[in-house]
Amino acid sequence: MASALETAPRALETPEVKLGGPHGGGPRDHDPYDPGGGGGDDGNDGRGVPGAGLLAMRFLLVSITMLFVTIGVAYHQRAQSPRHWQHIHVPSLLWLSTGLILASTWTLEIARGAFQRKNSVRYAHWLAVTVAIGAAFLASQLFALRELAKQGIYLRNNPHSSLFYVLTGVHGIHLLGGMVALSCLLITASRRPEVVLFDFRRQSSRASTAALYWHFLSAIWLCLFMGLLFWP
Repeated sequence: MASALETAPRALETPEVKLGGPHGGGPRDHDPYDPGGGGGDDGNDGRGVPGAGLLAMRFLLVSITMLFVTIGVAYHQRAQSPRHWQHIHVPSLLWLSTGLILASTWTLEIARGAFQRKNSVRYAHWLAVTVAIGAAFLASQLFALRELAKQGIYLRNNPHSSLFYVLTGVHGIHLLGGMVALSCLLITASRRPEVVLFDFRRQSSRASTAALYWHFLSAIWLCLFMGLLFWP
């Protein structure tokens, strides 16, 4: 009787239940950063083509560079004719703007360092600081334009003043787009901090793409500031 019980199938034993990864698929038998185990996932692991975002951003930056270069060349040619050309004094607030945007590149790199260490709380904190500094930069730009307006210098006063309004306006619009991108990363990191662990590769790609765009705009501003400061 005892031997019969030993050889009987163990019908009462239940198999171990394994949960799938955050992107679906089969059970996870790997490390916590694995997006999913075996099994079907409808043919999409959520990661897309590696490096596609950075490649697309590089093409975008080339087009933005050509835009600013075209505006700069056009106004340089116009500056060769002294007719109606009056040099304007750059508002002192632009020095503050320059300091703010340089500080934002530093805080963004601190945020990226926290992300690489998978510290979602610190990552979200420094992203918020970067976005706040970006908002302060735009505010300082608006106050600088207001300072020019108080001096009676408007967009159509002379080619040099129109250069200032156009370049700072175009740069501000692009920077606002960068703030939207960083805000999206901030919202994701704040509401779903687990993505820093479970969706590390995709989030890392997005953070790198946004940082590339932000640093590019910072470099563009330095060039614009020097041009506006020493424009003949």
